[in-house]
Amino acid sequence: MQTLATIMGFASGFALAGYHETAAGMIATSLAVDASLAPLTGVIASRRGRSAALWSLLGFPLGVWALTAILLLRPRSTEESFPPPSNAA
Repeated sequence: MQTLATIMGFASGFALAGYHETAAGMIATSLAVDASLAPLTGVIASRRGRSAALWSLLGFPLGVWALTAILLLRPRSTEESFPPPSNAA
């Protein structure tokens, strides 16, 4: 169980931040944080013109690493810009 906690700690980024917890605590914390980061990663990916489903699936096991990756990737250019330009003038 300690090996699983170590792997999940590095995948979620907690081990690199110096977070120390029991094996069960590390697994529970990693699962909770990764479960909350997965939809956020998907939303950001969608707004950058990438697959929300793919990035949500990547966001759950990879946590903060997937979020960092999608934030560093350039948005894909599309014909219509987001948000749409204002026609107020």
